[in-house]
Amino acid sequence: MKNLKKDWVTEGLLDFEYKKYVLLAYLKHVEQHFDETRLYPFMSDLLERLSDLKTLKHERKTLREEFPKKISRIDLNKIELIYDELYQYDNLPPEIEEVVEYAIPTMERTIGKGREVHDEVSSELVIDPVGIIPLYKDEGYVLMENGSLSLTEVFQYQVRKFIMHNEQYRGIYFQWIDRIKRGLGETVEHIKMQLIRTYKVLPNPATFVVYSKQPYPMEETMLPMTKKLVMQTISSMK
Repeated sequence: MKNLKKDWVTEGLLDFEYKKYVLLAYLKHVEQHFDETRLYPFMSDLLERLSDLKTLKHERKTLREEFPKKISRIDLNKIELIYDELYQYDNLPPEIEEVVEYAIPTMERTIGKGREVHDEVSSELVIDPVGIIPLYKDEGYVLMENGSLSLTEVFQYQVRKFIMHNEQYRGIYFQWIDRIKRGLGETVEHIKMQLIRTYKVLPNPATFVVYSKQPYPMEETMLPMTKKLVMQTISSMK
């Protein structure tokens, strides 16, 4: 199973054992990728599915609490009114509630494994500025050494603002430029000067080098983790 549909809980056969099988097959697939140090998009997909379940659980709880009730009797000993709920839950089968209650902690355990991998990779990544970092840091270059000191991946980065849910956020975008095989004595400073001579749009670019002693899967781990690290570094320099 490659992914879990957004409506997997309510779609198709409403049987707890079947839904449990679907969920566990998906989580096994995700954990296999975690075992191979492949974090994305598997981690973000899993977090999104967990958020869907928590939203469903919260909305049902809220509906139960806010739906009108009628007075059933008065408890004179406790001096309080006893209410009967008018809302019946026939439109949300109990099988769904059972699936949700099972799926949330089960997903959270798998997410915990993913976070362990994430923390392990984070501890291995090192970021350093190359030369002097200018005041304007929203555009520049990232030199990536993924387990190799002789091979450098070169990216141009750009920080952009975007609107989501009426809130403004900042995201970082990478564009691959080159793959450079470095010889003896060729430093990251040399690469930066070569970039300045070749791409004159950025005469004084902010440049960072990110390296890891051991290689990680590029698309699923190294690239998204590098984006996150560069964004955190730039934000800390504001």
